[in-house]
This record gives sequence, C-alpha cells and structure tokens, in this order.
Amino acid sequence: MEIGFLIKSFLAIFTIVDPIGAVPLFLNITSNYSREERKRVAFMSSVTVLVTLTIFLWIGKLILNFFHISISSFKIAGGALLFITAIEMLFGRVGQVKTSAQEMSYFKEKEDIAIVPLGIPYLAGPGAITTVIILGENTTLIQKVSLFFIIGGVALSIYLFLSQAYLIFKFLGELGTKATIRILGLILATIATEYILTGIKETFKL
Repeated sequence: MEIGFLIKSFLAIFTIVDPIGAVPLFLNITSNYSREERKRVAFMSSVTVLVTLTIFLWIGKLILNFFHISISSFKIAGGALLFITAIEMLFGRVGQVKTSAQEMSYFKEKEDIAIVPLGIPYLAGPGAITTVIILGENTTLIQKVSLFFIIGGVALSIYLFLSQAYLIFKFLGELGTKATIRILGLILATIATEYILTGIKETFKL
C-alpha cells in the first residue's frame, strides 16, 4: 500500500472536514455550556462524523450505482463542489457554504447540537461525503480498512480540537484561525482540481 495514498487521503478528509475552522463556531454555539457539556458535544460530534463518513465509505458506490451515476461524473461534480468550498475557505466565508446564521440560531436552542448542525452538515457535509466516496472507489479491502482508520483519526482530531477549542482559539486568535483556514483552502483547491482532471480523463478516455 502506498504511503502517499494514506497521506493524501488524510489531508483530503481533514481539510474538507476542517475541525480548525469549526472552533469559532463551536465556541459560539456552546457559549452557555459548562466544560463537561462542551466535551460531551465534542465527543458526540466526532462520533457523528465517524459513523456518517464510514457509512458512505462502504456503501457510497452502491448509492451511485442505484442512481446510475458513473464515478467519473461524480469526480467531476464532486471536484467542482470541493473547489467551491475551497474558494469559500480562501476568502474566509466557509460558514456561508455550510450552515447559515439563521439555522445556527435555531439549532442553538435545541437540546443537542452535537449531531445537527455540528456533526451534520457542518463537519460531515456534502464535501466530506463526496471526498470519502471518491477515495473509496476501486480500493482493495485493506485500503478501505485503512481509510476507515484515517476517518477515525480525523474524528479523533475533531474531538481534540473542539474539546480544547477555547485554548486553541486563544492561542491562534481570530487572524491565526483565518490564516490556517486559508492554507487548508489552498490544499483543498489542489485536491479538487485533481479530482476534476481525473474525472475528465476517465470520461473522455484520455
């Protein structure tokens, strides 16, 4: 198994899930929570991401086949979606493509925000699901199991970042957080471009 595939897969999933970018949002919607409650929300959010992305890793291709969608077409469409998300990250408007302020205000009043909207769709959104399906396409059982552990690693990073959100935001500050998101956006744009080019080559058999 190529180590490059594993590194690329982790970077792709981590970047699109963007736990660092979720830190300000997490602090906002848990502003009235105790430290223990914040840790519980962080844990449940990471579990939600793990379960959601694992499901699509194993049955994503079956869903595409059910709707008669070719993987090459999905790569082009998925790559375009990821590229739009990357542009939003580069311009610091990532929240606009995930969940609106009105939706956040509504969900904040609910008893448990860990699953919706934080776990889904903010962290495990369309971009993350698309990435997992593309990465899991035409992989061996060992590679799929490896991808599961990579998803687990991303889920663990979500818990670590969110459970220590206050310290991270205090260390990075608003400018540092935005700078980090922009760097991740650049990486995501590169990955999205590769998906699009690969999809075009497969479609036209270039």
